[in-house]
Amino acid sequence: MIKRLFFAVVLLSVAELFSGVLHFEHADVVYPEGYIENAVLVGNIFETIRSKVIELVGNDPGRITIVLKDKGTISNGYTMPFFHKTIVIYLWPPESWIYFRLPLEDWYAYVLIHEFSHMCHLTYQDKIGKTITKLTGIPLYPQLFSDLVEGVTVFNESSFSSSSGRLNSPFYSNGLFYYSLSNFPSPGYIKIAPDDDYRDGLLYYNFTAGFYSYLVETYGLEKVKEFFRETSRTFSTFAFEGFKDPYEKVFGKTREEIYTDWIYSLTKHEYPQGDLVYSAKNTWLHKIDLYGDHLVVLSEEYGPSTSYTGMKKQVLKILDLDGKEVQEIPVRNVLDVKIDGEKIYVLSKEEFSGRYENVLWDVKGRRQISKGNISAFDVENGRVCLAIYDTKTRKTTVEGPNFRITLDEFIRYMDVSNRFVALLTGKNDIIVLKTNGEVVLELDNGTMKGPYVKFWKDGIIFVQVEGDHTVPCYYDLQKRRLYRLASKTLIGDFVIDKDKIYYISYIPYGQTGGTGIYKIDLKMEPVEIEEKKSELFVIEKREFSAGDEFGFRLRKFFQPAMWFPMYFDGAFSIFLTFSSVENNTFLFLMPSVDLKGNFNQYTGFVISRDNFTAYGDYSSSGDYSFGLTGVLGDFPVSADTRLGVTFEMSFSSTQTFLNNESGVSNNIGVGVDLRTYLLGMPSSLKVSLNLINYDLSHLFDLNSLFCFAGLTSTLGKDNSFSANFKFQLLNPENFSYDVSFAQTLFKNSAELFDGLILLRNTGNTLGIARLRFSNGEEEHVIYDHLFQEVYMEGLKFYITVGGFLNMSDISSGGFYVGVGTSPNGLPSIPVFISIR
Repeated sequence: MIKRLFFAVVLLSVAELFSGVLHFEHADVVYPEGYIENAVLVGNIFETIRSKVIELVGNDPGRITIVLKDKGTISNGYTMPFFHKTIVIYLWPPESWIYFRLPLEDWYAYVLIHEFSHMCHLTYQDKIGKTITKLTGIPLYPQLFSDLVEGVTVFNESSFSSSSGRLNSPFYSNGLFYYSLSNFPSPGYIKIAPDDDYRDGLLYYNFTAGFYSYLVETYGLEKVKEFFRETSRTFSTFAFEGFKDPYEKVFGKTREEIYTDWIYSLTKHEYPQGDLVYSAKNTWLHKIDLYGDHLVVLSEEYGPSTSYTGMKKQVLKILDLDGKEVQEIPVRNVLDVKIDGEKIYVLSKEEFSGRYENVLWDVKGRRQISKGNISAFDVENGRVCLAIYDTKTRKTTVEGPNFRITLDEFIRYMDVSNRFVALLTGKNDIIVLKTNGEVVLELDNGTMKGPYVKFWKDGIIFVQVEGDHTVPCYYDLQKRRLYRLASKTLIGDFVIDKDKIYYISYIPYGQTGGTGIYKIDLKMEPVEIEEKKSELFVIEKREFSAGDEFGFRLRKFFQPAMWFPMYFDGAFSIFLTFSSVENNTFLFLMPSVDLKGNFNQYTGFVISRDNFTAYGDYSSSGDYSFGLTGVLGDFPVSADTRLGVTFEMSFSSTQTFLNNESGVSNNIGVGVDLRTYLLGMPSSLKVSLNLINYDLSHLFDLNSLFCFAGLTSTLGKDNSFSANFKFQLLNPENFSYDVSFAQTLFKNSAELFDGLILLRNTGNTLGIARLRFSNGEEEHVIYDHLFQEVYMEGLKFYITVGGFLNMSDISSGGFYVGVGTSPNGLPSIPVFISIR
């Protein structure tokens, strides 16, 4: 019965029907209901860019699967080179300041270029590797461990058009690199990309791409392909040939030497700045605007506490024109900020049970105005104007109180003034319309633009890329002329007050650098509008056929992804793995026979979705386990507060491989997670009620009811607070607690074993707890430990060494060492040494 139930659950998950599948020459495109035209377009684009990407990388991965997903207002794509060679694309393009960080003027085309570059690069193999994969299904792909993974993709996405790709945005490439020269990140550091660095994912993506671009420019693309072939060998030989690393074998210099050469090459850049008005170390300033006679900036702060708690501090900072902070207004996940008189409005990105929507808030009124597929907005004199994008038709409807206009464009930003609407499109065009639909301006010079366009005087202002610089520009709608307001600048956003420009750029100060606000004089220099360059590739219609999606998914699933024999614990087995197209459902089978001829069958599954994860395993001996965790709902309360409702359950006949970390055999729980700000600090309050019992027959007794509560909060950039409680509702004496304060002593950045291990922050934690010893005794203790934050191959943990005192008898206590996932609290894996 249990076995049949397992198979039914897995099959229902595999049969996650969207709508259909289209078979092109080199790819199968799976699409959701109503998106067949999108699937045809994606298939045509892929067949167009395929050969060029293969040429850039030097490897043909063969036939692939492309899955289109509508997850609302989230922009993403990812590649799974193993098993079914699948690329997943979310259909929403980036908007607002996210676009400037991810500047892809044709979302479908460039996300395909990026992800297919992954597929070509990561499937590089030599003959031995190909043979092993073909015989066993084991994805023996050496490039999965390459330090150039995102370098290849970002370089390729930037190779088709000068107005697309992250390397073509100086603000997030050479400009960012230049302002990191005072403490330039090493190759190991950029691969780890620690959580407390404001550059965050830009380290792994943009810095890696900068280095990769230097390799191509210095040594040539064919030499880089030779490097890929060398590092794809199953058995590497460079060390036996007398080379320090494969870089030295292929390029004649070690990685360290080439990396140093790249750093020195960055010193040639020049970015003159104005007067620094406001400095924000280790902080992003995403947008600047005028708020009466003050400035308002959208700020996102990072620090050790970001790493300790997983929470960033995003606030609106009100500054005077001299840079003095006047007020902070906390917000969350904000894309855009607009000022209308005394009122402040923000557009934030929120998740609702696995689907994303953009939500418009009146910040001071603490009320929600609208939500949905809103790509841009503005508010003028209380009148709300929205740009709403339809991912099916790829059209945007711009609507206000007295107008409604539909465009064949994605609108990534908008501004409204009187009867005029300024729109910034995903293709870097600026369109100015009257509210009756009359076109006043269509600036389609093809030059990469910054994140915003704003009305000013008789025209519009915006940032435009000029070579290695991003410069402020003004287009006069009456004179039909374009003006440069400053030269050779590096500007993320700017506003004009009288004859001064206040703008956002980088600062070189601190361990990581940061951003700041500068002030320069306003100048008016007429410039000629460049003509739009022709496209580097033309999308042609390709032949395809429609197929049965259900049959396609089943065929993919029941084709074993991995299969290999094993001998373990006196039994011969064959381990079989089956996977869905998206690699989000797995079925594991392991039939085995021991030396006495006894047969046993192990069956297991893992199902992972955006809002839940399920697992289970069963063996013919009768042992089983099942678990399910997920989100029942998400409820934005205000611009700075969000409430989530979670659930969890697990059942087991005994402790098994998949549930041995839970500590209990049977558990059902429901909880709430409140994310908000306490005393201006990002905080999380979690409370759950759980039925816990080793005996399933008594799981629903009131004696099985426990309450868990936890509060976590940042304390500035460097410190954090945590309080956790657990008690049995009908037996209050059965309780435990752990309350602690963690402070940073040293902000380190020491690397071991050529960057394999990064030692980051060192600090001290002071706390009180009810401690249970191995002999069953419980004591109230005060403890203090030193902690060291450690990053290693995608893992982050804290090594702790400390001591404790019995609060009822300070003459007794002890020492402990351990490893934990947080600097707060006693370590998850402790070793205690008691002293009486």
